[in-house]
Amino acid sequence: MVVALGATVAWLMVAVGCSRTWFRRQADREVDCVLTEKGGYLDGGSVYPNADSRLFDPFAADRPPLPPDDPASHALMYHIDGKRGYKHWDKNGRTPTIESDVWLETLPRNDDGTVSLTLQDAVRVSRIHSREYQTNLETLYLSALDVTFERFRFDHQFFAGNRFSQSYRGRDVGRQSRTTLDSFAGFDKLTATGADIAVGFANSLIWDSWGTDSDLFTSVIDFSLVQPLLRFGGRARVLENLTQSERNLLANVRQMEQFRQGFYVNVTTGRTSGSGPSLGNQIGQAGLGLIAGLPAGRNGAPSPSGYLGLLQDQQEIRNQSTNIVALRDSLSQLEAAFEANRINSRLQVDQARQALLNAQSGLLTAKAAYESKVDRFKVDLGLPPALPVEIRDPLLDRFVLIDPVLTEMQDELAEALLEIRRDRESPDPAALKRSLDRIGMLDDGVDQQVSQAITKFDELLSRLPERRGQLRRIAQQVSDLDADVDPLVYDEERLMARVGFLQRRLPIIDADLTKTREARRALSERLDQDEPQDTWKQLNRLATTMSDLLLELSLIQAEIRLQGIGLLPISIDPRDALELARTNRLDWMNARANLVDRWRKIEVFANDLRSTLDVTLDGQLATKPDNVLDFRKDRSRIRFGVEFDTPLARLDERNRYRAALIDYQRARRNYMLFGDRVSQSLRNTLRIIQLSQINLEVRRAAVQVAIAQVDIARLRLNPPVEPGKVSRTSPTAARDLVSALSDLLDAQNDFLSVWVSYETLRLLLDFEMGTMQLDPTGIWIDPGAIGENDNELQVVPPESMELIPPSADAEAVLPEPALDLPVADPEGELLGFPELLRPGLIEQDASIKPFL
Repeated sequence: MVVALGATVAWLMVAVGCSRTWFRRQADREVDCVLTEKGGYLDGGSVYPNADSRLFDPFAADRPPLPPDDPASHALMYHIDGKRGYKHWDKNGRTPTIESDVWLETLPRNDDGTVSLTLQDAVRVSRIHSREYQTNLETLYLSALDVTFERFRFDHQFFAGNRFSQSYRGRDVGRQSRTTLDSFAGFDKLTATGADIAVGFANSLIWDSWGTDSDLFTSVIDFSLVQPLLRFGGRARVLENLTQSERNLLANVRQMEQFRQGFYVNVTTGRTSGSGPSLGNQIGQAGLGLIAGLPAGRNGAPSPSGYLGLLQDQQEIRNQSTNIVALRDSLSQLEAAFEANRINSRLQVDQARQALLNAQSGLLTAKAAYESKVDRFKVDLGLPPALPVEIRDPLLDRFVLIDPVLTEMQDELAEALLEIRRDRESPDPAALKRSLDRIGMLDDGVDQQVSQAITKFDELLSRLPERRGQLRRIAQQVSDLDADVDPLVYDEERLMARVGFLQRRLPIIDADLTKTREARRALSERLDQDEPQDTWKQLNRLATTMSDLLLELSLIQAEIRLQGIGLLPISIDPRDALELARTNRLDWMNARANLVDRWRKIEVFANDLRSTLDVTLDGQLATKPDNVLDFRKDRSRIRFGVEFDTPLARLDERNRYRAALIDYQRARRNYMLFGDRVSQSLRNTLRIIQLSQINLEVRRAAVQVAIAQVDIARLRLNPPVEPGKVSRTSPTAARDLVSALSDLLDAQNDFLSVWVSYETLRLLLDFEMGTMQLDPTGIWIDPGAIGENDNELQVVPPESMELIPPSADAEAVLPEPALDLPVADPEGELLGFPELLRPGLIEQDASIKPFL
């Protein structure tokens, strides 16, 4: 009696204490333990989304409120097919929305509320808010749950319960006849050899208040043992599910870590880099399935999307904007030349205007496409597309070859020139004064731009040894590949000559701008004394001169910054890269494990073909009817037996065994394919990396040529006036200038594309070799140069290639121009050109010839 009551009380306590919250937390603890054993982890130590995440559920995890429902579907929960449904669906309350706005306050915002994302911010935000990332964490959690179940199968599984019943019989319905209270407890145990051991204790209390009017109290201890010796026996067969679940969890821990690496790759470049953890039967293919995400082969450099793609689009839009400024300025000069009768046909003006309109239309289209890409990127990060987001990162600032401030100054000066040229026929002194003041407001900015150009040039000088080392490597690569590349691309003498030219030109441009400023101030002081028409001519000449000088400054600024852009060297043999991948790639480890899993299934399914031979043992110990503790031999029994079944009906088992043999052979072939594809991908990556290193120098030279073309086109647009003659603009000047500006835009974008693609390849190479490392926040730890001797970059220029000091031969090569401003133009022509555009310059300075 006491035993029965104790068991009943214990059962009630367990039933009341084990709430759904208790079970959930118990599962969390066990999952944390098994993941720690395998070296895995959940971000933040929990499968639940971060409190700052959009995915965070602020309501009770075990009793969430009823979410919003479709009205028609909602009615079916309460009334269905004429039947009344469950009426307490909303017992936990209701919520009008499935997400809160609290997470918005945790985003990195500017003062105007716009979310500003650097690359690091984008990765951190996506790891918090990404639905895909959270789903993979939950899959890893579920894989760990499978392990807890398989381990539980081999634990001592205790059970206990209580059963109460009353029975009535005969005609005396309503009169209590017998009351029965049965209590039971015990455990079941599965061993590694397949033996199933069960031990139980049962206590029965019967009160008979009818008939015999007696009580019956008995206790029974029973036990059983079943040990399979052939079929379904043996450790290979019995431990298979546990072994597979443990190996699956280890594979998923690796897959999750590789998914974290691939997640960074995806956010940065937009390239899918493999799957994450898998469940159930899918895990068997996890090691081989990831390779499906790798390209079978690349025929060219990858075109990144993701964050790098957005940065590239931003820079291309800036390049287009700069191109529009140059086109607008050129159109202004063409219109002025047409009005001055230097152009006989308006066709050139219309050609320039058409090019400007096309460029403006293209810019609008590019901006709209960029905004669409940003919206798609926001959704990939887990953010709503309506959220205002600004992509801002200094990574590609080096490709802003022309300072946007200088571009704005050129645009401002172009508008001032338009106003000046509108007043050609009847200039107003007040309007001339406003134009002078408007141009004068640019003086401080011009000084800053010249100072920045000098500073950047000094940085270029300090990096010349590194640049020359890059050219030497390119020359060696071209020789190794026997590539047909113009030697000027990697000619060190050409580099030094170009740098020497820049060194000589910067002081001259600075001096010309200073003289132009002084002449403008003198003109302002004599504004009330001179004739308005003479003042207009001199102001027009000054503004045109300043516009050309700023154009030359912008091109020199672009040249200086262009030479400062390089690539981190990568030089590794494909065989070494493959060996690194074989050793370090987590999915390759899983691929090997998957092959062994398929091989192990042969033994498992072969076991099903054997005969059944089980040894059984069971018994029972019982007490006297009136004493629950008095066990008697005469009321006990024990049984021993052997069960045997011949393997005559094994068709299904035979087919599964044959399928396992074929599956293993397929797995062998897939494993070989895995290694071949990794090798192919690495070879392609390294091949394109090598070609990109050469191609960057080719595209750099193309930008230099485009800059020179713009110089020449501007010269033909405004040729100098020879004494006693009326200068005429070349009949193809507009077309040549538009073509030159278009070529410069294309060359800049191509140069940018090669560099971004190379950075994408560097990231992919680190990922594909399995050497990629992330910091605790999920940011890539850049390994830098690979396989290069850094000392090789420290090259001292030989004496024969030293730069010419600015004070040594600058005046001998390029005499200081005598602008002699202000001077009225007797022919009404537009005078004043920077030194770079003088007709004799090309013949005087041989350093320019290689670029034309």
